[in-house]
Amino acid sequence: MRFVKQLALMAMAALAAIATTACEDPGSGQEGKNPNLNHDLTLTVDVDNITATSAKIKVTHNGKTADSWYGLLTTDITTRIDEIVEATVNELKAGDIGPQLTFSKSYVKILTPLTPNTEYRYIAFGLSEEGEIYGEYASLEFTTLAGGNTSGGNTPGKDEVYEGMNVNPAWSIAFTGPGTIDGESFNNIVTVNSTDNNPYTIVTVYSREYDVAKLRDLGVQIIDSFVSYLDAYNSAYGTELVLNDMLYRGNGQTAFDDLDPGYYVAIALGITAEGEVSGLYAVSPTFEIEEEVPTSLYMSWLGDWTITGDNKISNDVVIGRNFANRSVNLVGLMGLPFSIVGEYSSERNDIVFSAQMVYPNYAFEDGSVANICLLGLDKEGKHYGLNNGEYGIAIAGVLEGGQRAIVRYGVNQPDYPKFVAMFLTAEVNGTYYTIGEAHKNIPAFNVMAEINPLATESAQVAAPMSYKVARKALPTPKLRLGEKIEVVNF
Repeated sequence: MRFVKQLALMAMAALAAIATTACEDPGSGQEGKNPNLNHDLTLTVDVDNITATSAKIKVTHNGKTADSWYGLLTTDITTRIDEIVEATVNELKAGDIGPQLTFSKSYVKILTPLTPNTEYRYIAFGLSEEGEIYGEYASLEFTTLAGGNTSGGNTPGKDEVYEGMNVNPAWSIAFTGPGTIDGESFNNIVTVNSTDNNPYTIVTVYSREYDVAKLRDLGVQIIDSFVSYLDAYNSAYGTELVLNDMLYRGNGQTAFDDLDPGYYVAIALGITAEGEVSGLYAVSPTFEIEEEVPTSLYMSWLGDWTITGDNKISNDVVIGRNFANRSVNLVGLMGLPFSIVGEYSSERNDIVFSAQMVYPNYAFEDGSVANICLLGLDKEGKHYGLNNGEYGIAIAGVLEGGQRAIVRYGVNQPDYPKFVAMFLTAEVNGTYYTIGEAHKNIPAFNVMAEINPLATESAQVAAPMSYKVARKALPTPKLRLGEKIEVVNF
């Protein structure tokens, strides 16, 4: 995820909440230690943005990125730190230590959910994959705010709101490329350097779409999405997170590894803990996300195929490249000339097809204008609309024997619709219609629909050369609206 922070807590409250202690080097004066470890490693821990349910921890050290360390949070503030460390390492040795270590000289993490009005201690210490403690460790204690002030965070009173949109000179935002956040590596990181405590979130948009006049509306959309997300998250996990927990204050970093190739700008957009667009912003220089080199597995999906449902209906389709190793275009479903986007997974070597807007404002033969949509049909005959946005319908994958096939998405998810087909439809002012007679040409996957190479004469000829025969361009079919379809919400 990546979220925004707010104005600082009163200085007196912050001082009262934070107490830092440094401990002696547990490895100093001890012989026989691993000479490959940096026994001069010194860690420091800082905390800010303390709320009733969260706090931002920053850990730094004087070593190299290769120096591994471990951090732990505890409410035990009376036991000696070396005893806590020793007990923790003994527990870690029962499993694989390596994946739990952090390799970062500057580490920032939002600790959440925390309990209001509670004393915490955060300890960081050098630790090898073999479980050997080294260097000087650091410990810090802080107290979360009392309940009832969670939305204000550590800010006394309301955050300031400005008229219009104003560049905040205290913010500097830039695309910094590959790096590490919270010990995890990412390819596309955006970094904000801030010299004030105004709260903000970080967002990216295509550079061609950037418009200062649209920033306030964008902020409103983001606030609405944050509120909806927090409602669902708190309901699912029994937490009490608030908007302030989603915001950055001071320096911030987040990753955007899910961006499609293209040119973007990143924006630090001011949002207050009270849910208002503050009017402050900063914009990065334009940066490019380059398309990856396609893998052989991804390329193996591209070409001409026949999809045959278990209802014996077949469609000849073309799967083409959208963004290498990320998505494909499928043309020919139901014999129609519309391009459907499928999300490709390199890890699983499969393609997920979700409900989506396929072609906005398509003009039919009779002059009707409609949005072409891909929807799902379940085994009870229910059609699911786009009222609640995209939802997974089908997944194309490779079976153990090598056969490619389509099956329903979310097959093992309780209460998830049991889809048996994906189909194209036309939406006009909230009402859905079939597209001519094409609805009679939908492959079904009650069990599965097979995907086989399209049988062509050229594909069956053995030859010493590799070549591709160009398919003759067919005239675009004349399309018309068909019958009305009743849909239900997902």
